[in-house]
Amino acid sequence: MSDRHFELPASPNLEYYRKQAKHLHRAYATADAEAEARVADVLGGRAAERFQLTDAQFVLAQEHGFPNWAEFRAHVENRNTTGDRPVSRLVGIGPGAYASMADALLVELRRDDPGALRRLRAGVPRYATATSAATAGLRDARLVIARELGFPTWRELMSFTEKSRRDLDERRERWRSLHGDAEALLAGDTDRLAGLTAGQADTLLHMVAMPEAIPGVRLDEALGVPRAALEVVLGKATDLNLPLVWAARSNRVEYVRLLLAAGADPGDRSRGATALENAIHHGHTGVVDVLAGYGIVPPALWTYAACGRLDLVRDRYEAAGAERARPEPADAGVGLPPRLPATDDPAEIVGEAFVHACQHGRVDVVRWFLDRGVHPDVAPYFGRTGLHWAIQPGHLEVVRLLLERGADPSIRDEIFHADADGWLHIFFAARPHDPLTRELHESVNGPGSTRCPW
Repeated sequence: MSDRHFELPASPNLEYYRKQAKHLHRAYATADAEAEARVADVLGGRAAERFQLTDAQFVLAQEHGFPNWAEFRAHVENRNTTGDRPVSRLVGIGPGAYASMADALLVELRRDDPGALRRLRAGVPRYATATSAATAGLRDARLVIARELGFPTWRELMSFTEKSRRDLDERRERWRSLHGDAEALLAGDTDRLAGLTAGQADTLLHMVAMPEAIPGVRLDEALGVPRAALEVVLGKATDLNLPLVWAARSNRVEYVRLLLAAGADPGDRSRGATALENAIHHGHTGVVDVLAGYGIVPPALWTYAACGRLDLVRDRYEAAGAERARPEPADAGVGLPPRLPATDDPAEIVGEAFVHACQHGRVDVVRWFLDRGVHPDVAPYFGRTGLHWAIQPGHLEVVRLLLERGADPSIRDEIFHADADGWLHIFFAARPHDPLTRELHESVNGPGSTRCPW
């Protein structure tokens, strides 16, 4: 399966790349600054003596991670595009942030870090069978970052990074321009809303999907706006799928329910993850339950487990190694980097299902996996065990079950570098007198630890 940014052309053919090479050749001949920089990055100073079309093809192949044009051409001609999917992983940060990611990865590559080697093999074709990452350079590290974000080259990542920042600014401006209409929606002014254009209606639905896009109001699980007024906007809109995804991310349970009833497609993944995948990764169990009632998309062991469907988990379990739909938190906008490239190891696939069952408090599914030998400390990505995943939403019964089965509360994850008690501090420090906080603290730290230390 290959991921690509949703605004890129789907599966370009060889003719597309031949034209790109010709364009680079012509641009270099006219002393185009960008073309000269691209050529110099690959060929150094030798291009000044001679730069032919074959050289332009070589530059293109190198930018895509191939050693030469022949291998790049063979890849384009023979690749299987079945399962290719669009993704949307840019979050409006500047190009310098991605450059820093590449610099950090280069340090790991030169250290021959096993995880960095795994990323290099997945992202740079000429290193696909490498046993060491020590010889990789900055261009390779940059290509890995680009590939992980859905771009075939670093140059395209940089181009769309700037575009994503412009798009974010334009979206904020559209929201500002509709503040009056948003106030009319809150007031139930159906007469004013009847004058909305389709584009304005689409934007307003997106705003309602967000917790704080409308000034002075915080929207949560309840619908939060007059239903009759919202139905006027729904009747004018052309896109219900984008607000559905954002509503799933934002725990807008009743809004999700309304969008689905109005015809939003729960299986849409035009920007990467379905609404259900978004809800799972964000830990919004109420939204997960609503969406599951319309169908579990994609059908996979990890989604069945997160939805608490033990019957479907049992049916899928034996064929775990054949799963194609795998969890990728980076597609859900949760602020996490892409995971290490997934493998076909059934244990890894079962581990993914296990931790998401823990995350959503599906105690029967968790117990079923444990009874079949799944280790309670399995951590398929980010070093997060089931205990980490269960603590954040406060699933006390799952936390107790994991500890009874031998889960180690001292394990630290790779993002916060925190053990189970550290996660309690992160997510429950603002609720020291909540009985749940005290029970979680006592479960993690042992009997007698009834007072929280914060």
